[in-house]
Amino acid sequence: MTEYSQLYQVSNSSTPESINIDIKSLSSDFSSQKSNSIVANPEPKSKSTILYILIIASFILAPVSVVEDVWLTQTIDTDEWGDTVFTQEVHVGLRQVMYETCVDGTDCEYTDQENFGDLYDMCMEEIGNYDSGYYDEEIDEYCGPWSDLHVGGMTASVLIIIAAVMLFAAFFMQGRPDTIETANYIAMGAGSLIIFALTFWHFMLPEAADNLDWGRGPWFAILSAGLSIAAGFIGYKRSKEAGSQEF
Repeated sequence: MTEYSQLYQVSNSSTPESINIDIKSLSSDFSSQKSNSIVANPEPKSKSTILYILIIASFILAPVSVVEDVWLTQTIDTDEWGDTVFTQEVHVGLRQVMYETCVDGTDCEYTDQENFGDLYDMCMEEIGNYDSGYYDEEIDEYCGPWSDLHVGGMTASVLIIIAAVMLFAAFFMQGRPDTIETANYIAMGAGSLIIFALTFWHFMLPEAADNLDWGRGPWFAILSAGLSIAAGFIGYKRSKEAGSQEF
């Protein structure tokens, strides 16, 4: 009993120590973690928005460049009647050649428009009406430019339309996590295809087109290709950075 009473006295004599919990520090740590998570989230969303904007802009510009009538242009004649100035310009597209007459540079109208395929057929028919025979080299020199313009324009049109379809697919594939990387490659491939289409079109131009200036069509196509490649590259770089952070 004496030992028990001594232990009881010792236990009663020692006062328990209080435990202090710093609620402010816990709340501040929690708030800092919460604020960090809130700040870190908008960055991927903003990058995704940029990718969507680039792909949409490239997708719009690609078909616009195809339907654009002015790929090459030049003023071929200028006449002055008193205070009135008449100008005639030639516009070469991917499918046709057009002649535009303007009065004082404002009142303009197309006076003639012909497709390259029809011009080539008319040229061959005209040669066939002559009794004297033509060599193949002479036929190619006389009618070949219309054929080159037709082949180059049609090929470029088809390739750019294919690139637009690729961009359409890349747009929807960007929204799926398992196909984002593939979408980036498709976007870069679409831009490269547009550049190849422009290169082939320029290669098929006859020598007579060397003096013509570029119109709006090629620049629309170049801008579309640049935006598409930029979207694919930014998405590819972003996926690589995300993969490195996971490891």
